[in-house]
Amino acid sequence: MNRRGFLKSIAGFSIALAGAQLAIPVTAKCKMIAPLTDLVGKTFLDQRIKDNIAKFKQDNPHLKIGETHCHSIFSDGTYSVDKIMGRAARLGLDFMIITEHVQPHLYPLEHALASIKERGRCCDEWNHPGLDPIDVYPAFELSTLQGHLILVMDKDYLKPKFLGELKTRFSHLDQKMISMEDSAKMVQPLGGVSIIPHPERERAYPFGVPISFARQYLTGLVDAIEDISTGHGYEENYSQELGMASIGSSDDHFNLIIGTTVTGYDSRKHKNLLSAIKARETLAVKINESLDDILGMARLVL
Repeated sequence: MNRRGFLKSIAGFSIALAGAQLAIPVTAKCKMIAPLTDLVGKTFLDQRIKDNIAKFKQDNPHLKIGETHCHSIFSDGTYSVDKIMGRAARLGLDFMIITEHVQPHLYPLEHALASIKERGRCCDEWNHPGLDPIDVYPAFELSTLQGHLILVMDKDYLKPKFLGELKTRFSHLDQKMISMEDSAKMVQPLGGVSIIPHPERERAYPFGVPISFARQYLTGLVDAIEDISTGHGYEENYSQELGMASIGSSDDHFNLIIGTTVTGYDSRKHKNLLSAIKARETLAVKINESLDDILGMARLVL
């Protein structure tokens, strides 16, 4: 499928679904769109992303790059953890963070923990011949009183023996939302980091925290912020203003735009991503812009 053909297909599909916006739940829309996005990935986008990643890594051999914000079937995504990890490895990414939602009465903690367990299983039972296993981190995306916040733990918490500790520590989040400040403090004893996703993006419920709030209450507490997001269509420099680590991500729900925007760190200085984030030594990188023209139409749908 060429670029013009895909633009026409997705435009027509988006217009049709936008007309039914109030009648179709987000989960159903995701399932309806999934066959189209799967076709586009295989025939239009994957090779472009892979080539751009290969060129970027050739020019920057010491950088490790990866996806820091995406979703699987354990929350509101459309693909399995195994398929997401396999595609990320094929594209040439070094690491990835799957961020299932945790929100009272909508996205239970149990599902997020099951996703973390599945990531560990996929690493231990890697079934993608010819591809090196990709690094993954235990993480989830909390709904707080002021907006969403991504919590990322040390990789040790992928081990099944630690799932009980995570359940005990975070179980109260199934009952009520807490403040973003308190949420960020919860991950620190676990050796983890906190990341503000899609700041300034407004929805009918707490979604993207305002930069004014982050400046007043979260500097020195939250570790990182998304400067570039493919899924939300912005490129900013919030991290420099707030003194946080810079993050680039996709917020992919379709296993389609993973790898279009990435986070990088220097592997000569840091043993892993968490070390680089804590040192405020990461960078957000736009890898591929092939879908930028049509993502605005997709946002009408989702």
